[in-house]
Amino acid sequence: MQITIDGQLTIFTPLRDFRAAQNLPTTFGVAHFEAKDYAGLGHIDGAGAALNSLSTAVINALPARITAAALLPLMADLTERFRAELTRINPDVGLREPEIEFAVAGFGDVCNAYAYALLRNRAADFYAVYREWLADSVRVFSSIYPYEHREEQWQVRVVAHAYGRFGLLIETPREMVAVYDPALACPAEGFMAALLTDVCSGVARALGG
Repeated sequence: MQITIDGQLTIFTPLRDFRAAQNLPTTFGVAHFEAKDYAGLGHIDGAGAALNSLSTAVINALPARITAAALLPLMADLTERFRAELTRINPDVGLREPEIEFAVAGFGDVCNAYAYALLRNRAADFYAVYREWLADSVRVFSSIYPYEHREEQWQVRVVAHAYGRFGLLIETPREMVAVYDPALACPAEGFMAALLTDVCSGVARALGG
């Protein structure tokens, strides 16, 4: 995985590979340093049909053709449709109101960012826009955790983005290592990325039609 942190493209090593290379215990990971409280959190286990119905409803709201002048209002309408559909299926996923608002805000931010990119360039790359949005949401936790390994003292910080904690920054006496561990990240990350890809691709087709 590659993601930009503080303007620098950072390559994250998969946790499994890092553990094997360093002979670390299976307990080493994000959860060791920043445990997650799952009480009251939403879930997507068993909600596949509901999520599919949400995707279908939002995608079906796409017009066959649009003008540039209608682009931003369309993105606002799609965001509200997403909100309505997420609220409709919420009995199946159990999100709290702040979680719904956070998901809606993220959906709208990506859609608007892509709309502005399309207005600048009809051939705008959605994936580049999405990566930039995700990178802009990255934050490195301020807490520094000491970790002793092989008589070395490491300093470890947790890294998060819009979908939650996804990795570690590990400073050893020799180097700084970024490790990818999405075990505590939002399980809906893949679903949201796929939905946004489909929606924004459909918008681009409609604008070019």
